[in-house]
Amino acid sequence: MEFTRPEAGAEMAHAVAFRHRLEPACGVRASWVVERRRGEVVGVLTAEPPLGWIASIEMLSPEHRSYVAHHIVEVEALSIAPQVRGGRLGHRLIETAAAHYARLGYRLMLGTTTVPSLAPYYRQAGFTVLEPGEGIAVADPLGMVLHRPAERHVVQMWKALHAEVTVMDTQMPSGTPLKLLTEVLVPPAGSPEVVQHDDGSVTINGGGMRQTMDARTAGIMEQMYRTPVTEEEVREGTAEALRYGLEPLMAARLRKASGYTLPELMGPPRGTGTLAGRR
Repeated sequence: MEFTRPEAGAEMAHAVAFRHRLEPACGVRASWVVERRRGEVVGVLTAEPPLGWIASIEMLSPEHRSYVAHHIVEVEALSIAPQVRGGRLGHRLIETAAAHYARLGYRLMLGTTTVPSLAPYYRQAGFTVLEPGEGIAVADPLGMVLHRPAERHVVQMWKALHAEVTVMDTQMPSGTPLKLLTEVLVPPAGSPEVVQHDDGSVTINGGGMRQTMDARTAGIMEQMYRTPVTEEEVREGTAEALRYGLEPLMAARLRKASGYTLPELMGPPRGTGTLAGRR
């Protein structure tokens, strides 16, 4: 973003200062300004989770969207006044924002630009800059791949905020090569501990509860988790899954692995009548 008028910096700073809060479920928006003598604003950076992209992924439940919004952040705007450029103020703002979000548990910072000539600047700031129109793909611990496409004139970039974040070379079902960001989305703290025993049984500890599944049940559960489903299969069952309080991806796998519908497996959703169907 450009300082187009002398007063533009102060106007931008005022705008970000009064719109920096989000609802807790939507993640964290934060802003920083650089001032010099007598409060003259010469630099602004504002960042927030990429809520538009997250909301566009229809297969995600509201809880899962919130989960993503607490792991991925995007630099919305970065602007340095022309008279102070060349002093690394922009890079220092990026470093400050990255450290802030890393302390909050965020693991990936995104950015976009429509000016390809800025690629070297952002590479120097620690970003991996993609080709114009190239999309970003993030692995989800539930087995999904979250794609963020880009229009042909848009340059996307990413910066790891955690040492575990890596890039894995894989491919789409069509055979198209794909670079996949892994270890960005991790199970939340306090997730149940899963222990597999020599006899094939599995014990789950967490939330003050302890449950052991025999080898046969554990095998069925493993089959469910390994059952591949298409994006269309997940999308078709999303509304029904949410009525049962289930993650849409896991509900799609459960239906496909078992061969039954959710009403057949679980009866009517809670509060809709007496339970019936197959259990």
